[in-house]
Amino acid sequence: MATDDIIDLKDWIGNPPIARGATAYVLVFQLQEFSRSREGLDLLKAFADRAEQFAEGRGCTFIRISISNLVLTVCDQEMIVAGVVSEIRLILLRMIGRMLPDYFGAVDLNRLAQLFDLRRDRDRALQAIDRMEEAAADVTSLSSMMDLLMMEHIAKVEHSHRQLGDARFADLFVRSQQIALIDQARGQGLMLTPVMTEFFISMSAIRQHLLVGVDMRHNKNVFNQLTVTLDRILLKCIDRVRRPDQRCSLNINIESVFSNEFEHFERRSLNSLRPFNFEFRASDVMANFTEFTAARDLIQSRGGTVAIDGLSPQMIAIIDLAQLQANMAKVFWQAGLAPELLKRQGHLERLRSHGVVLALARVDDPEGLATGRDLRFGLLQGFEIDRRLATPAPIPINEPFNPFPT
Repeated sequence: MATDDIIDLKDWIGNPPIARGATAYVLVFQLQEFSRSREGLDLLKAFADRAEQFAEGRGCTFIRISISNLVLTVCDQEMIVAGVVSEIRLILLRMIGRMLPDYFGAVDLNRLAQLFDLRRDRDRALQAIDRMEEAAADVTSLSSMMDLLMMEHIAKVEHSHRQLGDARFADLFVRSQQIALIDQARGQGLMLTPVMTEFFISMSAIRQHLLVGVDMRHNKNVFNQLTVTLDRILLKCIDRVRRPDQRCSLNINIESVFSNEFEHFERRSLNSLRPFNFEFRASDVMANFTEFTAARDLIQSRGGTVAIDGLSPQMIAIIDLAQLQANMAKVFWQAGLAPELLKRQGHLERLRSHGVVLALARVDDPEGLATGRDLRFGLLQGFEIDRRLATPAPIPINEPFNPFPT
């Protein structure tokens, strides 16, 4: 049963206060990934206490749905709201850096703290509160504690792959999602044409079947090594899940391009990477720029394409993506991000003028689809796209269409 606080919160969202020059917002913190270790629980308790003090001093309302699900409501001028949101996010980042330094840089702050503008996001805010209420659980007991990710867990994944073999491992752990071309030129309305499939090893499946009760992100260095290991397994398994005529996209670490597994993958592909697009995270590119340029040149020389993945609107403005000479720039969508993307229209247009294909990923709601259409993103990916696609299979590789300009 909902507490009085939650009932009041839902009433406030459903009927937000109306004041001249003021706008009502809800900031939702979903911090479950910190609830899996004693250190994480200490962080959650400390942050909740600090956030409650912060809210009292700013005239906001703070509600604890559970130890890891927190809500802040604020109704004020947009500039003041922006300052409130920025400050409380800074408090969280500082606490992560000081109390859980291994997590710093390994978490997505935009997913941990989501802001809903009740002028347009009222239904979505209520849905988020409902989900948080359903998921709320007592995580203070020892039964919720998780093992910390260690090198022996990576060895366990490798051993399981050897035991299962490529085909069986792919059946159990490899997932896919289609990437679609958005086309408004053919008649009226919006048409989505699948042109590529992204294949990846599901972390949730690994967590569910192999690394049960393991806190995957507690140690950033070990987690990165796990992703490299999964890259190498994916390169071995990919031929078991993709059709010969299928374009596919693989999100891997730069380091993995120089592995034995990638070299064997090239040989199996007869040194032609034409059917493949390789996505590299922007943070990986910035940390390993020299290695990125070598990987990019290798892939493009073999006919493959390269994408910069995990971009935010702010990064579009800061990083000179055109100079990276990638074929695609992949921006992560998040509800309420449209105004920020609108501010970057000039940067987006410059990328298009340099022949860079713009892709919007994590399009899980109609707002994301509409924003991608309005800002002329060439490719879209996400659950909303999956729901709308009418054609089950991407365009075969022998057809003339290619989303990447030459």
